Order: sequence, then structure tokens, then C-alpha cells
Amino acid sequence: MKNIKILINEYHYKKGSKSLIFLPLGLITIFYSIVIFTKNLLYKIGILKEKKVKPYVICVGNLTTGGVGKTPIVCEIANYIANTLGKKTAIISRGYGAKLNNKNINIIKDYQKIYFNDAQVCGDEALLCAKNTANCAVLTCSNRVKAANFAHNNFGAEVVVLDDGFSNRKIKKDFTVLVIDSKKQFGNGALLPLGPLREPVSESKRADYFIISNKNNPELTKAVSEIAKKIKNNKVSVCNFVEGYFYNIKNGLKIVPSNQKAIAFCAIGQPEQFYDYLKKHFDVTFTKTFEDHYCYTQNDIDNLIEQAKKNGANAIITTQKDEVKIIPFINNMFISLKLKAQFDDMGLFWLIEKGIKNETK
Repeated sequence: MKNIKILINEYHYKKGSKSLIFLPLGLITIFYSIVIFTKNLLYKIGILKEKKVKPYVICVGNLTTGGVGKTPIVCEIANYIANTLGKKTAIISRGYGAKLNNKNINIIKDYQKIYFNDAQVCGDEALLCAKNTANCAVLTCSNRVKAANFAHNNFGAEVVVLDDGFSNRKIKKDFTVLVIDSKKQFGNGALLPLGPLREPVSESKRADYFIISNKNNPELTKAVSEIAKKIKNNKVSVCNFVEGYFYNIKNGLKIVPSNQKAIAFCAIGQPEQFYDYLKKHFDVTFTKTFEDHYCYTQNDIDNLIEQAKKNGANAIITTQKDEVKIIPFINNMFISLKLKAQFDDMGLFWLIEKGIKNETK
């Protein structure tokens, strides 16, 4: 039987679904919408105020619950600022699902050294950022204001990039990017928990720029047009997630797929797109979806190995986000897919460069 969180996620993206099973969620949604509306109104009229911090703050967020490809985009932006613009850069993540206390400031990586190599300790997204950036510090803390000032005072950070944080109104953002999935878009259009929206689509007006993440959507042009109309903004570019290569997680060797039998698993927000992509390269005979940010155990891995044997598969494939959580448990059957984030233009990066230069004059 599917986990209740997975069932709810599936319901979120079935537009027009009217299952009575989810009627109670609608009642909670009414209360949630009142809370969100009130919070945003209080900030709008100035009763609540955003806190300005010392570094330049770039927020990369999303209106929906996970799975839009936000973290790889954070890495691309941070790498550009640190290595092309030459600015001292820190990434701040909330550290969701980590064993570390996220009320504290946790240093996952300084500009060179990674201090935690276990995703279950420091969080999968934070570890992904640490492994996929160069010359960037990575911190986790639920208090973004405290973490941003800490990064400035202790690491000399001139720029901080928030991995998520659009709904966190406590910290003042200098530049806000919203990431929207080209296929899933805004799901059934309802707020949590009835739908996937953390905030109404109308709140997208707080963003400065929009990235539409494309994971092999054949109707991309149509999707871009639909999204632009919904958000009523043309500051939009596409980030294509294209195949880098498959590789053996245990030894790092590249794998050339030849339609061999395989099973696949993941714990990401939108697993169907991952599975559909794999089926173009492998004969995928079985898939297993865990809830987002799931912490794997040795028993989970043993069950997957047993399932692979039952299906006559010699490969078990997962994502990079899951890879960092299973390394202690695996054998040579496990394969990961490295995807490259390619932007269709440099508009976003030019705006970021301009904003940073103006701020630091």
C-alpha cells in the first residue's frame, strides 16, 4: 500500500479530481489560506517587516511542494557568482529532514572542506549543494537572517543564495527567483493540503524572475505560454535538465545504457518524470517510490536488491539526491544519473550580476 504522503501528492496533480476521500483536506486548506493571506497582508501594510541583512540575498524558491529541480539551479547560480563573478558566496538551506538541529547554524562546508558526508545527518539538499559547488560555503539553519549574517561575519560572504525560502518573509531578499515545473505547473491549483501550492499563484508577483524547469516535456512551448499567462509576467527563461551520464555509485565509473533490465527507486517530489526518462534507456521492470526526503535503511536497500533479483535486473537506478543517502548500504548494482542544468539564455545571470554590482557600489 502506498504511503499517505505519496497518495496525497498524486492527488495534488490530478486536475479536476473530486474524490470525497480528500474532502477533509479542504477544510484544513481554508484555515491554511486564512493564515497565508493574513501573514502576507501584515507584511504588505508594514505591520510585519522583512529584516535586511549584510550580504546580497538571492532566493531560489517555488510555489509548490518539492520536485521542481530547484537545488541544481541553486548550485548553478552559486557557482556562477563564486567562480565567474568572483564573489564570496554561501548557500543557506533549511536542512529539512536532517539529524542536525536546524535551529542552530550548521556549517556543512566552508569554501573548500565538506564537514559532513552523510545526508541523513546534514540533509540531502545541503549535501548535494556541498558536493556540486566549488568555492562556496554551505550552511543549514531555519533562521535565515541569523545564518546570512553569520556567513558574512565568519566567512566574509558577499552573497548568500537561499535554497528555498520564498515563503519565509522574515529575511529581505534582494533578488527572488521562482522555479516552476513545466509539466506539473501548479497542480490542481489548490493550496495545501488539498493541493500542492504553498501560496496562491497571485503571490508570484513578489518574484523578480521565473525559471521553468524542463525535464523532457514534448509540449514545452505550450507550457511556457500557459505559465506566463498564469503568473502574468514575461521575465521567464527555461532551464533544461539534459542527460550528463549514468555512473556506478560505488566506483564512479560511467555506464553506457543498452536497454538492460533494471529497477528504479527515488524519494523526490515528482518521481514519474524520473521513471519516464529512465525507460528511454533501460528496460525498467519495477519502480519503488519513497516519500520525499526519505531516510533509507539497510533493510530498504536489501529489499531493493532482492526485488532486482526477482525481476532479473542487474542494475538499480536512482537520483543524485537519493545517492547521497544510500552510499553506506550499497553494492555495485547501484547506478545514478547525473543531469546537467542548461539555461536557454543568460538573462537570469546578467540580472544577478547587475544587481550585485549595484548593491556593492
